[in-house]
Amino acid sequence: MSNPFRKMSALKRLLSFVVLVAFSLSFSPVAMAQGEFDFSDEGADSETSFDFADDTPAAPLDLGKKFVMPNNGKPVNLVYFEPVDGTPQKTLDQLTEATVEQLKTDAYKDYDSVEGIPVVEKLNAMTPDERLTCVDDAACLADIGREIGAANIIVGRIYTENRERPQITFDLIEVSTSTNKNSIYFDTQTRLRKQEQDISGALLRLFNIDTGSIDTLLTKREVQESAPLPLGQLVSGIVVGVIGLAAIGTGIYFGVEAKNYDDKVADAIKNNRDENAAYGQVPTQVQANKDHDKGSDYAMIANILYATGAVAAVVSVILFLVRSDADEDLFANELYVSPTVGGDGGGVVAGFSF
Repeated sequence: MSNPFRKMSALKRLLSFVVLVAFSLSFSPVAMAQGEFDFSDEGADSETSFDFADDTPAAPLDLGKKFVMPNNGKPVNLVYFEPVDGTPQKTLDQLTEATVEQLKTDAYKDYDSVEGIPVVEKLNAMTPDERLTCVDDAACLADIGREIGAANIIVGRIYTENRERPQITFDLIEVSTSTNKNSIYFDTQTRLRKQEQDISGALLRLFNIDTGSIDTLLTKREVQESAPLPLGQLVSGIVVGVIGLAAIGTGIYFGVEAKNYDDKVADAIKNNRDENAAYGQVPTQVQANKDHDKGSDYAMIANILYATGAVAAVVSVILFLVRSDADEDLFANELYVSPTVGGDGGGVVAGFSF
């Protein structure tokens, strides 16, 4: 006679085996997936989530996911740093990002600037020799930019080998003309923050943007419209100018009269000599002496008037040209012009204070 309890025990063992197999199969995908990642904390930095020590360039980027062409209707600048001197790709990426950020300031509001991911992709697809030729050929880079629809390609390079300070260069490739429109190079610091500051100034020069330098401020000051002359200064300039012209005109009159008297004296002397020779008479010199004295006086007056007119003309020009920084009239009450006569002749004294 069979034992029913023994049969039940065998059945339980069979069911337990089936359940164990089913359970193992249902969880095997999770175990396999877990095997693809390493979640251990061994050797990890407690403050760092990832280790970027390996700067090996990633696989070619998927442009459809990584790059979006701006469509704001503005000209687009594509920016990238060409690797030289074995500079790590991480450094090049940081410099590219810093350059794009600088190009988003108000000074470049007429442009849209983005990282040149499609340019890098097309260069990466070339052979090393083809790439080396293309990055040095503005027409080749312009062709790439034309396919993408960019206005400019900004190529940056950083040189570090055998240099005390890194040197950065920028080339501005204009796509429409297929030319290198401008190039800038400058020594920079070793720290990225300092390099970003240097990049800011270099980009302004690369795009020939007015920075408001002291030379520009001086130029603007020169073209500013001059302030109007104060009324008193304007009237003084006109009056002094008229006085100067009148003095010169009067001086010409007295000069002509002095010349006439000199001619009379010369004629009288000649006539007296002729009469003496003919009749033996002793010539009288009374009239000749009078004419001589008048001629001398008129000549002195003419010289004084000439000098007065010249000084007045100079002062008048000064009054018209000089602008006072103060609200009060320049030379309004301090101008003086005065003729003088001394034992050795005549002259004029003029001056002003301010």
